[in-house]
Amino acid sequence: MVLAAGSGRRLGGVAKALLRDGGETLLARVAALAAGAGVNASDVVVVVGPPFGDEVAAEARRVGATVVVNSAPERGMASSVALGFAALEARDSPDSGVAAAFLWPVDHPRVALATLATLVALGQGVPSHGGRGGHPPLVPRRLFALLAACTERAAGARDILRELPRIPVDDPGVIADIDVPGDLERVCAP
Repeated sequence: MVLAAGSGRRLGGVAKALLRDGGETLLARVAALAAGAGVNASDVVVVVGPPFGDEVAAEARRVGATVVVNSAPERGMASSVALGFAALEARDSPDSGVAAAFLWPVDHPRVALATLATLVALGQGVPSHGGRGGHPPLVPRRLFALLAACTERAAGARDILRELPRIPVDDPGVIADIDVPGDLERVCAP
């Protein structure tokens, strides 16, 4: 589940999902990394919202992902997390074979495939680097319904994700995000 509903205010008002890392958008890069971890493009759910919802939705569809629209992203990231996990819950039954889902902010485009493989092998976990928790956590199915209702909690998704074990990885990409000018060059430098 990819979070891509932000307005990119700290970057001057741009759609992070449409920023370029080399020749591809950040959204395409995240989808490709997910594919490298065994996720089918059609199983990727991308949450989009104004002011760039239409453009990001078009890019999500181009990479084969399913689009969920957050019409009220001003309610914060928890509203997008809730919508995304509600879509996963509605789409898949507990016996569908979907055991877990990555919760992936689109502004973390440089996670190593080895990190994703480690999380998949464990079936859950929050990758951490240098003692800091990072992204994308791999969320087991047993937490989907809780995350779909996370807007009802004061801490949003955070207290739910605290249930997951932290998995130390040698991957600075899990804590390298793109928030302010200069981050794109720092995070996506070859």
